[in-house]
Amino acid sequence: MNRAQAKEILLLYRPGTRDAEDPQIIEAVDLARQDPELATWFEQHQAFQSAMRAKLREIQAPEHLKLAILAGHKVIRPPVFWQRPLWLAAAALFAVFFGLAVFWLKPSIPDQFTHYRENMVSAAVRMYGMDLVTNDMSQLRLLFAQKGAPADYNLTQGLARLDLKGGGLLRWRGNPVSMVCFDNGGSKMLFLFVLKRSALKDPPPASTSKAEVAQVDGLMTASWTRGNDTYLLAGPDEAGFSQKYLSSQ
Repeated sequence: MNRAQAKEILLLYRPGTRDAEDPQIIEAVDLARQDPELATWFEQHQAFQSAMRAKLREIQAPEHLKLAILAGHKVIRPPVFWQRPLWLAAAALFAVFFGLAVFWLKPSIPDQFTHYRENMVSAAVRMYGMDLVTNDMSQLRLLFAQKGAPADYNLTQGLARLDLKGGGLLRWRGNPVSMVCFDNGGSKMLFLFVLKRSALKDPPPASTSKAEVAQVDGLMTASWTRGNDTYLLAGPDEAGFSQKYLSSQ
């Protein structure tokens, strides 16, 4: 995750809500703690949001509303808009325009495959953690199935030869992602991320022979789609990365 992506995600953050439990929010906040420029922007953004909420709370309900409630069934006609105090009309108008601005300008979390790839690689590089440490793939598949994540993924011959270390559950835009961790020797880890193809609007090619290869955040990646799942492999840059791990031999 880079600074621009973190800003887009933090614009959606609402302090005091369950937003703080979202993995992308957590990652963006962690990045802000490490990036002075992003930290300053985030502090100013929160201050602005707090100030706006405080101003909106100062807007009082019209007096006629209070009287109508106290009067019970007695109906008290409210004054027509041109008879209301100017400050009240201005405040109400401001609240309406502010609400519309928030609705129309609210950014959406990027949903292209490249964003997914960057997010998963960032998770592997910065803060990955295994929910289950095991060398038994059937146990790991069971864990993913119980959590609603892809569990029927297919391994290439190159990956099947590696020692399994374990795995964990991640999320992207609310969709469960299975993370399978392999030991490729020399204390180096190889990560396989599996996501349902339907969660992406532009999944990579449907063949390992045409896998999309790219270097992201210091790791070499290969991406492909097979059946209902999209696969993302990430690991240290090494010669013959694709041929070594994606081969069917």
